Amino acid sequence: MKFFFILIFIIFLIFIVARNYQIKKKRFKLNNALNSNFFIKTINNLIEENKYNLLEERIRLREIDAYGNEDFKKWIGNPPLSEKAIENNINKGSKRFKEGIPYFWEKVILKKFGSLELFFEKWKSYCDENPTIDDEIIGSIRNLENEDWFVFIASQIEKSCLNLIENNYSKNINESYKKGIKFENHCMEILKQHGWEVKETPNTGDQGVDLIASINDLRICIQCKDHEKAIGNKAVQEISAGKLFWKGTHAILVSKSGFTKSAQQLANSNKVKLINEYQLNDLENLLYK
Repeated sequence: MKFFFILIFIIFLIFIVARNYQIKKKRFKLNNALNSNFFIKTINNLIEENKYNLLEERIRLREIDAYGNEDFKKWIGNPPLSEKAIENNINKGSKRFKEGIPYFWEKVILKKFGSLELFFEKWKSYCDENPTIDDEIIGSIRNLENEDWFVFIASQIEKSCLNLIENNYSKNINESYKKGIKFENHCMEILKQHGWEVKETPNTGDQGVDLIASINDLRICIQCKDHEKAIGNKAVQEISAGKLFWKGTHAILVSKSGFTKSAQQLANSNKVKLINEYQLNDLENLLYK
């Protein structure tokens, strides 16, 4: 009889241990799911909030050779991947976090999470819940590893930038516009939607200025370039002279394909602002910065 009670007691203990284990397992799974959900939502929200600035940096940091080939090494960067190496690099002010996606990760994403430890805690939960990654950088699906945090972040940012490029407002513009004029009208509509008074210059004698946009004390002379290749020095020279002719306060070049290094240098010395079409959405703040 005594042996029977001992056996019942042992079975009861096993039941309690097993139940507690299942409870802890469920709690861990729930906590993992919550952390994973928090991680991806936070990342995507930050990218969405900063999508226009990210696209601006992507265009600014890309390099284009004489044959139109694009190089995004500066934009993507090459940060350290292990927690310890990241901490050492940040503490030493490493240049590996000074521009492009690595800079955005440190200054915006990491700041939002509060600490490196918390970021990787949430990231590890995401890895547990999502064991594979659609790697936009190498173009394939593979198993997700702890040091893939940067590939994941870069992939999410690239998706956002490419989505903006592929679904830009110009697709909604009437196709009856003449080539070149369509992009000007697109830029004009964006500005008007944000409170600017916009006038078109005459087709002849425009002195390199397509649009004149005014708001408060600003009078902006704008040239719009819908070209496939990066814009060079000539456009910078034209808009710089056009600003003087039309008595503008600022000169701006809007390009869908970026600018050559030479054009960027000339623009800096002539105080010409080089932007993409997406930056027109926040042009006033951009000029006041």
